Amino acid sequence: MNGRHLLGSGALAIALAASATAQAQTTTSSGTLASTDFTFTLWRVNTDGTSTALTTDTLATYFTAARCACPTSLLASLALGTDGLTKLGTSTLDAQLMIGSDCDNVDTAAACTTLGSTLTLSSSKATTQESLSSADVFNGSGCSGDATSNRLWAIVRVDGTRLDTQPSLPITLRSAGPVTPTAVTAQTADSGLLVSWSTTGDATTLQGHQVFCSPGPTTAATPAFQTCAALPAAASDNPFANYDAAFICSDLVAVGTNSVRLKGLQNGTLYQVAVAAVGVDGTPSAPSAVVTATPAPTNGFDDLYFKSGGTAATGCAVAPAPRLSGGALVATLIFVLCLVLRPGRARRAPPRILRVLVFAICMDALTAPEAEAEPGTVDEAGTGTRPTLLLNSAEPPPLGGPSPRGWNLELRFGPYRPNVDSEFADRGSDARPYTQVFSSARHLLFQVEVDRHISHRAGTWAIGVNAGYTHASAAALAADLTTRTGDQTSLTLLPLSVSLVYRADVLRQFEGVGLIPYAKAGLDCTFWRIADTARTGTTDGKTLGWHGALGVSLDLASFDPDSARVMDRDAGVNQTAIFFEVARYALDGFGSGSVLHVGDTTWMGGLMFEM
Repeated sequence: MNGRHLLGSGALAIALAASATAQAQTTTSSGTLASTDFTFTLWRVNTDGTSTALTTDTLATYFTAARCACPTSLLASLALGTDGLTKLGTSTLDAQLMIGSDCDNVDTAAACTTLGSTLTLSSSKATTQESLSSADVFNGSGCSGDATSNRLWAIVRVDGTRLDTQPSLPITLRSAGPVTPTAVTAQTADSGLLVSWSTTGDATTLQGHQVFCSPGPTTAATPAFQTCAALPAAASDNPFANYDAAFICSDLVAVGTNSVRLKGLQNGTLYQVAVAAVGVDGTPSAPSAVVTATPAPTNGFDDLYFKSGGTAATGCAVAPAPRLSGGALVATLIFVLCLVLRPGRARRAPPRILRVLVFAICMDALTAPEAEAEPGTVDEAGTGTRPTLLLNSAEPPPLGGPSPRGWNLELRFGPYRPNVDSEFADRGSDARPYTQVFSSARHLLFQVEVDRHISHRAGTWAIGVNAGYTHASAAALAADLTTRTGDQTSLTLLPLSVSLVYRADVLRQFEGVGLIPYAKAGLDCTFWRIADTARTGTTDGKTLGWHGALGVSLDLASFDPDSARVMDRDAGVNQTAIFFEVARYALDGFGSGSVLHVGDTTWMGGLMFEM
């Protein structure tokens, strides 16, 4: 597609314009026409035929010596706005493109270089365009020499009379182009290197960066820059001074990202590495100063864990779940837990209370009828209408009283450090792979919990389903198990649990009591994944266990009862509370010796909504 066909008057209206600002005017038959009535724009024609407007920032770096030696296509456009067309009336207008410093001055215009043919505008032709080559802009000044500030002019005449001040664009000829990256570093990685750098420039001047390495890779990447004459010169001893494509080790790294992990290199081989910036016009900077590094095997968390004698079984894969309704999803999760929690597979069975709990939960969730309670029936505590099993009941809340309560939603946050190392401590080993890789710091655990009320006798009893996420990552270790490398290793936990929840909210009947104690106990299945940039696959598994928690929630309605009643009436939110709890997650396969220990004793806080 030709770039000139892509430039309508609408596109030109929003393009960056450089117009004259002087007060000079030219009188036509229909009014006064000023240079500010024009929009003058220079466009870069891309290889796919589309066109990109060159901004003031881009024009300051675009016309490098390489753009002179390796021409690219340009498009200059001159447009007259609606007011200008009205002023032009039946007069005739022509314009000539020129390069120079004072082309708007009649006395010095003879020293300017004329580009292209004469452009014309009329009341029926609001836009005119001229195709150029970047080499045309250098015509008369040559490709060598110092950088020169100049201007591209559109010298406009109306009925043969020049405007005193003309539309123009500032340009820099033989600009330095992209700035060479600095502070380049290369860190050891397994069959690769992690290369980082500092850069000058942004998306207005740069496309990104590419990395060179010597010896070259088995399969070199495609150059993202143009290799032609007059490219910026590197130091004479720089092995990449000739921009040899056989040494390109990375694809184009997009601007804004200042590091890349090289792959496919040979362990034990010393590599020289340099980085080049790639300008928006495809011109590269000179290659950076050379740094050296040697790829070598690294130790990620899984390497260290299994080398230390870890015995966790792996190979569990999690398939995408089908779309389920809220009730069906809860029942499905509970049912899956019922099936997988088989005590015979562990060294010791879960406590009797937990076996009774999971049986009761399974029976309740899988046999409870999906029907509404009779309107007007009273629950066992005599507190009002019994909550229906459907989330959105057709029955309105009783006049002057709170809406029926049936669900709780919790957004939960807290620090978490999986006790992986307890497996080794329990058998008297000094190995501490988790602490050695990730340190003893805790990471954020985020959870979402949904509780379904099953009774309001002497408080609220509920069945809860919880899903969470936490992640730890660090640089992998070198062979000395001390030095950090360019590889990254991580452990991700996706905990799922089902709980029996009791909230002593019967205390809310007493005036002024806003603190509600609660307790939770339940069963857990935590899926875990270990990843390492040194390999393409991951190590996956799951750990079963149980949890218990004691906490207290603060009902925010005690601070502003009127707002709470409005929220209840308008949104069905019966209560909003903040909470704090201490929780014990015993996630060790009920004592099994073949699982990754991922439990912790920690605290959680967050926000709860009762509906």
